[in-house]
Amino acid sequence: MELRTPRLRLIPLDPDRDASGLHAAFGDPEVMRWWNHVVCADVAETRERLRESVDRDGAHLWVIRRGEACEPAGMVGLLGEVDVPGLTWLLCKDAWGRGLATEAAGAVVEHALGPLDLPRVEAWVEATNERSLAVARRVGLTERGRLAQRYPHRERPHEMVVLGRARDHEPTPMLNAEVALPVRDVAATLTLLREALGGRTLFSVGDPPEVAGVSFGPWSVGPRLQLVSTRRWRIARVTLYLDVGVELEALHDRAVDAGADVVQRPTEQPWGMRECVVQLPEGHHIVLTAPA
Repeated sequence: MELRTPRLRLIPLDPDRDASGLHAAFGDPEVMRWWNHVVCADVAETRERLRESVDRDGAHLWVIRRGEACEPAGMVGLLGEVDVPGLTWLLCKDAWGRGLATEAAGAVVEHALGPLDLPRVEAWVEATNERSLAVARRVGLTERGRLAQRYPHRERPHEMVVLGRARDHEPTPMLNAEVALPVRDVAATLTLLREALGGRTLFSVGDPPEVAGVSFGPWSVGPRLQLVSTRRWRIARVTLYLDVGVELEALHDRAVDAGADVVQRPTEQPWGMRECVVQLPEGHHIVLTAPA
């Protein structure tokens, strides 16, 4: 189905028809800087990439044309084979700076939440991609969370912002989850977590403290845990996983310098993650994970 905006025609994407025009974007390193695969070497590779995207179950993709212009300004649509319909867009460089991405993406969001009757739409945007973050927010998507990701052609992981918009107001049923770790010395564990992992004390009750809260981010919300004093001789070991948004090696080195008991150096796992394990005095494991 073709969609129209005041300036644009969004025409269902045809890889054979549109590959040549869209190669201006897929073959441009500056345009593809934020994309999840490398620059396409030629039109044939662009065609194959487009065909893969169009063929995914649940995909809805359009080529963007300005009025009756023949050459495409880019592409926009909803990704297929994902749990939540994923909003995507890509503009040729000569179409930048004119609000076309916002206009096209806004039309797709309204179509998704309207005629397509989808309950929600989300976009994953790299945290340093300010242009795309602005587009997502202008079409009504708000931040829902963050995660670490690494594309196969990237040397390092990067932080992704997950933004979303729902058709109907839907309060989030669970806003946060905290683990309570029983420890023998709350104050000492607080110091270790601050020095080794950059933890921040949220609260501390008692002198010496009997319970304390620790956050692993600079903001008022984010990953956190509670430390609870116990006098039990035997403590059941708890394993806590923390997704890392910085270089795992740098965090490992910081933990070593702080004198933490690092029982596993950063190691690639078969499930596509790299993990480093820090052990607390009671035997609890804090597993730091990052994309492999």
